[in-house]
Amino acid sequence: MARFDISLTAIRETLSHRNFRVFTAGNAVSLLGTWVQRMAVGYLTWELTKSGVWLGAVAMAEFIPVIVLAPITGVIADRFDRRKIAIFGQFFALLQAIALAVLTLTGDITPILIFLLQLFAGVVQPLIQTARLVLVPMIVPKDRVGNAVAITSLVFNTARILGPALGGVIITSVGVGWSFVLNAVSYAGVITALLSLHLPAHGTAIRRGAAWAGMFNDMAAGWRYTLKHPLLGWFIPTVGIASTLTWPIGDLMAGIADEIFNRGAGGLATLTAAQGIGAIFGGLLLAQRPTADGLSRLVIGAMVMSGICISVFSLMDAGTYFIGVVVLAVSAFFGVMVGVGSQSLTQTVVDEAMRGRSLSVWYTITRAGPAIGALVLGALANTFGFEGPLFAAGAITAAAAALTLFIRNPQGPSKPAA
Repeated sequence: MARFDISLTAIRETLSHRNFRVFTAGNAVSLLGTWVQRMAVGYLTWELTKSGVWLGAVAMAEFIPVIVLAPITGVIADRFDRRKIAIFGQFFALLQAIALAVLTLTGDITPILIFLLQLFAGVVQPLIQTARLVLVPMIVPKDRVGNAVAITSLVFNTARILGPALGGVIITSVGVGWSFVLNAVSYAGVITALLSLHLPAHGTAIRRGAAWAGMFNDMAAGWRYTLKHPLLGWFIPTVGIASTLTWPIGDLMAGIADEIFNRGAGGLATLTAAQGIGAIFGGLLLAQRPTADGLSRLVIGAMVMSGICISVFSLMDAGTYFIGVVVLAVSAFFGVMVGVGSQSLTQTVVDEAMRGRSLSVWYTITRAGPAIGALVLGALANTFGFEGPLFAAGAITAAAAALTLFIRNPQGPSKPAA
């Protein structure tokens, strides 16, 4: 009980910082709209095509640009005003949501247009996400960064529950196009919050004319620093295995809900919400941790359990739907430990001067992985069904993580590397 009380104190102290409260509130509004739209995009793609390949392709479209742009945006975040970068990205994401809404409501939407608009979103997202990641250490004290990342995950996964539930109501009552309208409106929340932050001056001392000089050298330096880091050099690529093989399940959920469980929009909303519920409890557990000691071992252990759960989930069918919902929630419980725990550890151990670039390496690997995985698993599902590919993906993830635990016996330093 004492440990739990201390943990609640840590959460309260993190939320006591005005900037973080404002950021979290605005983020919550925007994320609710984001999850409504994510469900709607998957649902609309499946309704138009009934194809696992198309589901994977649309998911991959959003992440293709990440491979090229995320390392560059890491350098940009280390050099320029992070708030302006985030606002710039949010504005163009707003335009993408408006385009989806107009095309869907007028009946002119096609799978190709969805693909292209998701590709556009993929260009914008590295700006938004990298800036968000590096803003966190600017709005809370250093000893609260891990707690802040975990609380942000709680907000994300609460939206992951409420968004699909709201999206299901919108789709069945007024039509899928209005899901995109709601997301467009939600961007007002996060843009207002970003404008309201009281931030210290940021930016390396670079002359205006030289602001863009040497960016690719800095980008390469960030990758060298991260991949040669005694912990991150093996830790981030290991997490990349989970991101490639188990994280794409959310992007394929529309097909899984229909083909495995014979459920429509309601089933899709329930399964997505189950992931959110499990992830909330995983995020809450991480938010209670006072330090990063032992975090790398916890993350790799959670990767083992998440892989096992995905394999078990693949064995479910329409008759065991509710058991499948529970297994999926448990999988998400461990999955969020992998995602949020790896981000928190990266935030904790890197030098401040390399923070944006190291986080961009983490972001590139953990976002490119789901893109590739969604396309490959979707293509395999078209031939073999969803069950076999999901079982193999979970088994490979669990085996790779177990081998890493055996070879590395990780603990996870809580202080930045010298």
